[in-house]
Amino acid sequence: MPTHRPHPRRGTTVLGGDERHPTPGGRPWWLGAAVAGGGFLLLLGVAIAVNTGLFTDSSPAPADATADAKRAEADQLGETVLRGAGGVPLGYPRTEAGAVRAATNYQLARSSVDYITDRSYRHQLLADIAGPESEKSLIRTDDSAMDLVLASLGIRKRDAATLVARAAPLGVTVSDYSRHSATVEVWAAGLIGTTSDSAPLPVSASWNTHTVTLRWQENDWKLAGVTSRPGPTPLDTGSTPSTLDDFRRADEHFDAPPYLG
Repeated sequence: MPTHRPHPRRGTTVLGGDERHPTPGGRPWWLGAAVAGGGFLLLLGVAIAVNTGLFTDSSPAPADATADAKRAEADQLGETVLRGAGGVPLGYPRTEAGAVRAATNYQLARSSVDYITDRSYRHQLLADIAGPESEKSLIRTDDSAMDLVLASLGIRKRDAATLVARAAPLGVTVSDYSRHSATVEVWAAGLIGTTSDSAPLPVSASWNTHTVTLRWQENDWKLAGVTSRPGPTPLDTGSTPSTLDDFRRADEHFDAPPYLG
């Protein structure tokens, strides 16, 4: 069973849900983090070079019209039908808007601290959101990537709570859409680093674009693959960086961005 740390204000919540109970593992970060430090940047870049979107194309069986209608109605109400591991929304309508919400939420879900540090939780989440032909490949790739990230940050299980990992979507665009598949680009800002005084990487900012490939399977939008690239990155304003104590307090005080629906 996954073990979730009791950080009541850090959990990613669901818009329209009960915000008194944040979902576990909601301190999101982005796997494509382009952070400060040349050596770490290279290592992290290798770790997050997830390219699992190459699958044999097959035409899924037509979806049940009643189920499609229910999901379309739920989409109009800003709601989804199901919840997966950690409260991740599932059950999206077979529409372009449904694909956008699925892609954004899946990337947020894959960015949680529990996803990074808890292998059991990671596997359960991928079982919920990934398609049957991509689940094993995503598990292998993300297990290796997360092990490398944790080793690079010098984080062990007992001090994983020092990790600051946050992200928020800045924009989305649909580069390809049909009733059988969709490709959604999510531009995101993020933070990654630790609040440990001996940390090899201070909390640093990143801007990345994640290309999320989805397929309509099992009557839902399922994750087929993710790739990431740096930017667009804004000019540094030259502001004085905050202290580790500032980040400790902020990480405890501020909720993570909510899931969409």
